[in-house]
Amino acid sequence: MAEAIIQVVLENLNSLIQKEFGLLLGVHREMEKLSRILTTIKAVLEDAEEKQLTDRAIKNWLKKMRDVAHELEDVLEECSMEYESENSAGSSNMVLYCSCLSSSQPKNILFRYRIGKRMKEIKESIDAIAEERRNFHLREASVGRSAEIPGWRQTSSVITQPQVCGREADKEKIVEFLCGHYYENLSIYSIVGLGGLGKTTLSQLVFNDERVRKHFQLKIWVCVSEDFSLERMTKSIIQSATGKECGNLELDPLQRQLQEILKSKRYLLVLDDVWNEDQEKWDRLKYVLACGSKGSSIVVSTRLVKVASIMETVPPHELSCLSEDDCWSLFKQRAFGPEREERESLVVIGKEIVKRCGGVPLAAKALGSLLRFKNEEKEWVHVKESELWNLPQDESSVLPALQLSYFNLSMKLRQCFAYCAIFKKDERLYKEDLILLWMANGFISSSGNLGAEDVGNEVFAELYWRSLFQEVDTYELEGVGDVCFKMHDLVHDLAQSITEEEYLIVENAGSLSNLSTRTHHVRSLITTLNVGPLKKVKSLRTLLLVADEFQPSIPRSPVSRSLQSLQVQTYFGSLKFGNLIHLRYLDLSHSIFTTLPESICSCWNLQTLKLNGCHRLVSLPKHLRRLRNLRHLEIRNTNSLTQMPLKIGELTNLKTLSKFVVGEKNGCCIGELHSLDLRGDLEIEGLCNVRSALDARDANLIGKTGLQKLSLSWSLDRERPTIMNAADEQVLDAFRPHSNLRCLTINNYRGMVFPNWMRNLVSTLNNLVFISLTDFRHCLGLLPLGKLPYLRHLFLIRMSHLQYIDNESYDGSGSGKIHSPSLERLELCNLPNLEGLLRDDGTVVVDESNIMFQRLDNLYISSAPNLILPRLPSVRDLAVYDCNEELLRSISNCCSLTTLGLKNCQNLTSLPDEMMRGLISLRKLRVFHCPRSKSLSEVFQQLTSLQYLEVRSCPGLVAFPNDISHLTSLRSLVIGGSFSKNNWPCVLPEGFQYIPLLQISILEKCIGCQRC
Repeated sequence: MAEAIIQVVLENLNSLIQKEFGLLLGVHREMEKLSRILTTIKAVLEDAEEKQLTDRAIKNWLKKMRDVAHELEDVLEECSMEYESENSAGSSNMVLYCSCLSSSQPKNILFRYRIGKRMKEIKESIDAIAEERRNFHLREASVGRSAEIPGWRQTSSVITQPQVCGREADKEKIVEFLCGHYYENLSIYSIVGLGGLGKTTLSQLVFNDERVRKHFQLKIWVCVSEDFSLERMTKSIIQSATGKECGNLELDPLQRQLQEILKSKRYLLVLDDVWNEDQEKWDRLKYVLACGSKGSSIVVSTRLVKVASIMETVPPHELSCLSEDDCWSLFKQRAFGPEREERESLVVIGKEIVKRCGGVPLAAKALGSLLRFKNEEKEWVHVKESELWNLPQDESSVLPALQLSYFNLSMKLRQCFAYCAIFKKDERLYKEDLILLWMANGFISSSGNLGAEDVGNEVFAELYWRSLFQEVDTYELEGVGDVCFKMHDLVHDLAQSITEEEYLIVENAGSLSNLSTRTHHVRSLITTLNVGPLKKVKSLRTLLLVADEFQPSIPRSPVSRSLQSLQVQTYFGSLKFGNLIHLRYLDLSHSIFTTLPESICSCWNLQTLKLNGCHRLVSLPKHLRRLRNLRHLEIRNTNSLTQMPLKIGELTNLKTLSKFVVGEKNGCCIGELHSLDLRGDLEIEGLCNVRSALDARDANLIGKTGLQKLSLSWSLDRERPTIMNAADEQVLDAFRPHSNLRCLTINNYRGMVFPNWMRNLVSTLNNLVFISLTDFRHCLGLLPLGKLPYLRHLFLIRMSHLQYIDNESYDGSGSGKIHSPSLERLELCNLPNLEGLLRDDGTVVVDESNIMFQRLDNLYISSAPNLILPRLPSVRDLAVYDCNEELLRSISNCCSLTTLGLKNCQNLTSLPDEMMRGLISLRKLRVFHCPRSKSLSEVFQQLTSLQYLEVRSCPGLVAFPNDISHLTSLRSLVIGGSFSKNNWPCVLPEGFQYIPLLQISILEKCIGCQRC
């Protein structure tokens, strides 16, 4: 990581040298010397990074280098800020130079003295570090390194493991593919997985399988490693195939010799441990290899998903972790051997150790071998409680295997990966947050036409492709989601072994005892933290206080002016920000304050400001536009925020502005959004202050190609008339967004008709996955929602005149036109005139491909008194509030229902028999607040799949069905609400006692009930 920090420092230093800023301070020569020394040191850092694993002196030397680099980075940034501050006042370099030299202002003199003094101290430290470097005989990066594969990394086709567990299914799948598929062209099968997961062992099992031996005429094994040069690969394949050395032949005769060997043969080539990411190199080799007979195959093992995607002809075989039982078998084999007694006390500890292996066989074998000759319980407990990197390591241990993945990363990727050590094991991480923290710490920045965020996405993808991130999924909220992921525990151990004391997670008060002066990144998970000890840290870069109810003893002045990332949960508004000039990331989400101090506007380097969930926040700092480097302003769920600071449009670097409240004054109008290249989500409130369609068009929503989620809201206060407003129609028509939009929410619209772009959503917003329309009290038209191919979530709330969701008729003609093909969730609330989902929803199913709403899974209905459900065979989860008996009867059309909730059905006296007969798959039934309901249903016993029944606040209910013993699947019965002895039977039906495993819960307010 030191090389990446030095690279950043060098770039900043050389930039200031070019601007002749050092002349102002009298340190120009020192700056030039520093640049030369750092360039020399940087040349050997790659070699030093690798040698530090076995040489403690080099490790300490690198730590000193990183410490002084952080100090220099702070000084250079202050110089850059001073330069930009003076330059923004209109001074040229020469004018600045002369004015500063002749200035007798105390502020300027003090700054020059302080910076000059610190620069000279830093140079002395770097001189000493440079001199110490000579003791280590480090090689420069330009000096060629040996391409020879270390002995411990060499692999062969011979099976060397006495026992292989948990890979039989994987082996069978691969062997079946190799022996059962005859591709015309060469087939390539990739095995992908984390280091130590057993890719080589699996390849050996496949290679030596008897069916494979009989199927292929020639089998070849090559251990590839990093060197994928065409000449070396050709020689290795020939030598493995013939068992003879190739000699010093040119490439052309080598290739001809290889093709002669492979020609007309059905061969199997295993390329083990491949790291090559160069498509051109692979294509050139593959062209030479494409000379065998039909059915020839190549099996590739690699840690890199990217390598598999380059080489594969079939989807990769992603190797999963072993089960805990399989890991235990491997561990037990190494720890106890065939003859040693398996003492019960050691077995208990051993199984706890195995859990730490995370399904990685190499870890199980390594830890088992470590304990082979240890007989004392305390020795086993020591291993169980120790960090992996503090245990004895050799070439067969898991960390050296994982470190290969780390050293194969570029310098930029290394520090981004290492930063993940600040999170807990097994913690679910979010890509967007992580990228913003990478940016704040200077690990990534813009490159050419790519913004820093785009570079961050590329870095994330690289780390995922290298199997360092796993369980990658999308966390969705209203159709648009952030990518979440985890790190394998052993990969997390790798990150912590690299960072050591530089990163500290505070999980209890005693954790601060591990605080070092070299700690640069701290994350606290405890509710009370004495931040006093943090003051001894020389250069604290990250401080994340993330406990849900944090009560820190934070002083009014910051703990470190070098902070670049600060997060405080439940911040109460006491901290001063004026001295945090290096701060780039500030997260005060879910805090309790009404305003932020104006001193925050002095944090000129601030890139990210998060205030999500600050419900009491009334206003933002009025000079917020001074934060010219601000890129992300997140103010979601800030209901009390009713105005924006003036001229927010001057923040031209903004990429995220999650909320904008339109004001009446100049500088707060909708036109402030015009030049902002916004991405992600945008909520615009106060549209009643948009005076005309011309003003609305000035927001330039159609030009914001990166916008994914848009919410448009008119006010819902008493001063706004509830009558139809034609101005709303014109304004909404001018707010047409770009076709890339995926989520659209509109609230409190007073127009009578939809604008043109909404009436033609299929052509204007074809990518929509989420639509929410609320309080359309006068709108008479309908939208072609059923034609949207990707729409998954649809919410329709308080639309007084809506009769049908869509005018489209469903004729079941088998034409292949499926209504709402992707819709999964539908919510219908307060729709007094809604009669049906479609104008003609008397569904006739011709075949399964023509089922209406074929993917609809979740349906919520509230206050739709005229609605009758059509046949909806895909719906599994249904909630109905405030309904009539006709709607209840139509529930039987949802024949796949597994969960049903009924609430506030005021006139319901009994569950209709027609509804109950069709619900043979129902597993969960909840009935709430149905005051007139006297019984459930006479056919209730037909719900043979029912597992959970809950009845609450139904004071009129006097009986359960008598013959209820048929509900043999019922496991839980919950009864509660305002019942008494006068309106509830004292004894439940006898049939309940014949249901096995049934648990009955009678809540406290259900007075007088007894269990049979």
